[in-house]
Amino acid sequence: MSVSGRLREVRTRMSALSPRLQTALLYGPVLVLASLIRLVNLQSPKALVFDEVYYVRDAWTMWNLGYEAEWVAAADFAGGDVNGFTRIGDFIAHPPLGKWIIGLGMALFGPENPSGWRIATALAGIIVVLLVMLIARRMFHSIATAAVAGFLVAIDGIAITMSRTALLDGLLAMFILAAFLAIIRHLDTPGWGGWLLLGGVLIGAATAVKWSGLYAMAAFGLWVVAVETLRIVKARRGKRFVWRSALSALRSFALFVPVALVVYVSSWAGWVLSSGGYSRSWAADVGYGEGPYGIARGLWKYHRDIYDYNIGLTDPHNYQASPFGWLAMIRPTAFYYAPTETDGVVQYVTSVANPVIWWAGALSIVALIVMVIRKATWHNVAILVGVAATYVPWLFFSQRTVFQFYTVTLEPFLVLALVSVLVWLWKHRLRLFVVNYLIVAVVVSAFFLPVWMGLPIPEWFAVIHYWFPSWI
Repeated sequence: MSVSGRLREVRTRMSALSPRLQTALLYGPVLVLASLIRLVNLQSPKALVFDEVYYVRDAWTMWNLGYEAEWVAAADFAGGDVNGFTRIGDFIAHPPLGKWIIGLGMALFGPENPSGWRIATALAGIIVVLLVMLIARRMFHSIATAAVAGFLVAIDGIAITMSRTALLDGLLAMFILAAFLAIIRHLDTPGWGGWLLLGGVLIGAATAVKWSGLYAMAAFGLWVVAVETLRIVKARRGKRFVWRSALSALRSFALFVPVALVVYVSSWAGWVLSSGGYSRSWAADVGYGEGPYGIARGLWKYHRDIYDYNIGLTDPHNYQASPFGWLAMIRPTAFYYAPTETDGVVQYVTSVANPVIWWAGALSIVALIVMVIRKATWHNVAILVGVAATYVPWLFFSQRTVFQFYTVTLEPFLVLALVSVLVWLWKHRLRLFVVNYLIVAVVVSAFFLPVWMGLPIPEWFAVIHYWFPSWI
């Protein structure tokens, strides 16, 4: 029997099952695979990897003091000196929520255990796989297609390494994707706007992890207003619609933005309720007092300092990568490289994506733009909105010190674009090509998996993962 014949037979047998059983049989293995890749050997390497040196220690001081504090220079957190922090507030360039979540993992599993540092981001990475499947299910109306989308995220390197490293961007990706799903539900489901309200909560949480959540807030908000306005125009059929459109936009804004602002401000509760955080006493020192007004002025001053720092962050870094090169994956970030106790064996962690998935996904984004120009379909437009929210704004900040791993927020939408093209190819009888492509993607992921999971490997094996000089 040919490959196409076998696929038809499997499809016929699956179709005979109930939708719930189909979902369990297809989603279950994908989530198990994603969990194994993200959780097994999570404690390795037993070192603060890349910016974990900031976020892990900040998270632990927040859990103990309510704010980020400075550490004594000699404190070796990874070596077990987890109490070497002072009570002097430290200036931090990102909001608190992501560090609260990382700190919760350490509170549950212990700060001496690297798994405790990383369990929160690992679980977030598993949730991202589930969210991608839920989104793809609504877009393509196929459980099998949704499982393929989740599978590609489950085996991709940028998603894996960011799940296994205690940085903020994996948590940011989870909240942005969850907000995206909530907004899709809002646009699909008539009602008073509960899904949009939930989307506001989630996008507020994303912004409370990193300010780049604001890009998604703007893109998603404009998307909702545009879709609802077009629906009003279509329903009115040329009659006066301006006032109805304005009321709809105002209603959407009221459901989406204020709740996001409340969530964001609430994330600063530890700083507000304590007394030692950075700039916490500034208002009293300059005469504004200790009341709510003084606290608000101090918090605003802190935000001005964060803004000035982020806008002016242009210090060169060995692994900085221009956003114009992100889709080509010119300069992926190497997180860790160290010899082990065995001669010729090293641990190497790099956030390079699966090239077969990444480059095909980048080409698929271009293909989707062409498809939308020729004939707009809602799911392709939605995917491009996600791309615009997580990638396009960075092109205007290419002078800043930024890194390839920021694309972990883009990666789910890149995969959805890829899946949309694969569905088109499947419908146009190029099924053998699709199957072979997926097989190649799996083989390449198997090749890169040891350097995504930080497994001890021979040095020669680490070196052959440097496909280009810029990957070193």
